[in-house]
Amino acid sequence: MNFNTHLEKNKLAIINALSSEKSILISEFIIILKNSASLLKTDSFSFWIDELQNIDHSEIPITKHAVVDAQKSWNEYDSSRTTFGNTLLDTCEKLFTYWQQDDLCSTQGQFYYYKDKSTNLVFKESVFGYIEYVDRAIDICAEPRFGIALVSDLHGVVIVGDLY
Repeated sequence: MNFNTHLEKNKLAIINALSSEKSILISEFIIILKNSASLLKTDSFSFWIDELQNIDHSEIPITKHAVVDAQKSWNEYDSSRTTFGNTLLDTCEKLFTYWQQDDLCSTQGQFYYYKDKSTNLVFKESVFGYIEYVDRAIDICAEPRFGIALVSDLHGVVIVGDLY
């Protein structure tokens, strides 16, 4: 198989995973991310692989809107060596971090919810890198370890009725 055939195979695996129930979707994405890391010879998917492998699937805040958005994007996507990795990273952020369509920063960038694992404080970061602290300011002197904000982290912080 040539490189483009492998990319297309990964694209089809993503589309299939997006049609699955939550725990299967997450399990399939772990495999897809590992395969893509090997194919593209990159470690840029490590964060997502680690998070998805080490978090109970029920705690990952997947929204129906994110799944529909990802399905549309991947059905229209034309596999390319130069864009596949970034498109997959973008999909992971949209799928596995909570976001609300109308929650935008001042430059109209979508916010995604994360937490500082050393303090368990939730913050949201826009696609442009703008950060807003949801709970309270994170101690910038401490060495932060970031992860995705879990469903349980989001209760009381944001409305979570849109969870998948």
